[in-house]
Amino acid sequence: MLRQHNKNRVLPTTAAKHDPENAQAWAVIMTKILALRAQGKTMQQIGDMFGVGRDTVSRWISKEFGGEKTTFGDMLRYAKALNIPFEELVEKAPPSYISKYNRTVGEILQEFTQDSAMSITDIASASNLSKTEICAVFSGQAAATPEQLYKICSAIEVNASVVLKQAAKHIHTAI
Repeated sequence: MLRQHNKNRVLPTTAAKHDPENAQAWAVIMTKILALRAQGKTMQQIGDMFGVGRDTVSRWISKEFGGEKTTFGDMLRYAKALNIPFEELVEKAPPSYISKYNRTVGEILQEFTQDSAMSITDIASASNLSKTEICAVFSGQAAATPEQLYKICSAIEVNASVVLKQAAKHIHTAI
């Protein structure tokens, strides 16, 4: 698609397309970023590692603007800063489909966690789950099992039924 610019120049407009390989690589990078946050790194410190601002990192974490549309070259640079081997970026994960509902449950759990002021490390200690498991649920890369949901909710002192009802309400109002 072309758009007119300054009457004399015609510039192409391109919308970033979903690229499954970029999404896979970005998921690996986000897992590491969330782990850094769990270890107490600030968004500014993480941004400094990549040469981006704190606001950019905030948008990535809040999923307001996902980095999966970042160029693969930038992702390689981020992976290098995080000591992620190239093979891990392109390794195909077993096919699994995480429903919008389950991703929403993860987002809501993350919001309750922020409200509770607990870190991922605190939740891991209280729940006997690994930080990787918790980050995967929060980031929508894995659906929480009933046991994981119960343990996370117990750790952040919120009733699991409240989380599930909010996720259902969110899904139904989004339709």
